[in-house]
Amino acid sequence: MKRVLVVDDEEDMLWMLQRNLNKGMPDVEILAAKSGEEALAIISDKNVNLVITDINMPGMNGLDLLIEVNNRYPQTGVIIMTAYPSNAYKNEAMLSGSLRFIEKPFDINDMRKIVEQILKGSEGFQGTVEGIELMDIVQFNGLSRATAALKVTTTDHEGMIFFKNGEVVHAMCGNESGENAFFSILRFQGGTLQNIRGVEPPIVSIKKNLESLLFEAALNSDENEVQDDAESALEDLDSDMLESATGGINPAANVFAPKPAAATQPADHQGASDLKKPGPPPVKRDNDQPSPEENDMTNIQKILSEFTNIEGVHTACLVGRDGFLLDSLARSGIDAEMIGAIASSGFGSAESMGMQLGQGDLSMTMLEYGNGPVLFAPVGDEAFLVIVADKDTNLGWIRIAIKKNSKRIQEAASL
Repeated sequence: MKRVLVVDDEEDMLWMLQRNLNKGMPDVEILAAKSGEEALAIISDKNVNLVITDINMPGMNGLDLLIEVNNRYPQTGVIIMTAYPSNAYKNEAMLSGSLRFIEKPFDINDMRKIVEQILKGSEGFQGTVEGIELMDIVQFNGLSRATAALKVTTTDHEGMIFFKNGEVVHAMCGNESGENAFFSILRFQGGTLQNIRGVEPPIVSIKKNLESLLFEAALNSDENEVQDDAESALEDLDSDMLESATGGINPAANVFAPKPAAATQPADHQGASDLKKPGPPPVKRDNDQPSPEENDMTNIQKILSEFTNIEGVHTACLVGRDGFLLDSLARSGIDAEMIGAIASSGFGSAESMGMQLGQGDLSMTMLEYGNGPVLFAPVGDEAFLVIVADKDTNLGWIRIAIKKNSKRIQEAASL
């Protein structure tokens, strides 16, 4: 008999899950707790395979419970539920060891499928990095066309790499994300890893294919090894010999800088080994110059890109209430000006309906079509967002992005 412990301070949710979650799973017992403290007492007394906990509870919240379970009972899986999703919560939950982060309300049938997958042990594996090359695990997920999250933890660092159908589509490590985070994680030394199957990536921040990423990672590794060897040799030189050899010039700044290939042989005779290898991906800092692509984007478009980076979202428009397009990022072939003109009447009707029914101000509305949804959300008093997505797009991430970026868009539009 396997046990699933449901933890929630809402009695209705607790009642519903306790009585319905294990339908069709006769070998699964559902336990219930109204607080994190009660949950830990149950786990200390009984073997629990999986904990499903709400994140917002009085006393010990879901994240605190997750950390305690992960530290005391590492073989027990944890699913986090919340009615108030946010990127910060999701990142913290996953980096703390959560198998899934699920938004309320959810379909009980979907929850059953997730529980079945986890209890069957198909979620992945855990181990130590010693003796295992992270690139091998990355390649394994690629060859198996996995949708998964690879969490790597060392004494000082934590990072996660997300796969979608075998491709690396997102990574996060400290304050880094995307390719920078991916390469930083591959440089981790030692630590532990957890490969969790079935975890959907929160956003798409990496567009290169897996082969290109691994090739660049291999080149970076080779260059770092050569530089480390050279630095070690330099440190071993006697300081007097070093001063004599360099004429008193400090070589630290230039001794490792590669010379252009043209300095050693004509360009017509350059071989593959003479081509300049790409270095590690740059870490963008506040005083760095923006890339050409960033220079071409307006401030509003840079914020709208947070929507189009969500898998399935192909168009994001900021429209004035008069129907004129203020700014947009749209899939090729889509007439954003037309979207603005048409959407203004639909948005106005939705607002009017809410007022007539006494429901107050409109926060968001959605129209669902055969090929996918269209979402409207007001931005201040003068404009609204239009988000166009493909079918089966994760609507939760769109809602999160709207809540996160509405004020930023309003401020950018007022500049």
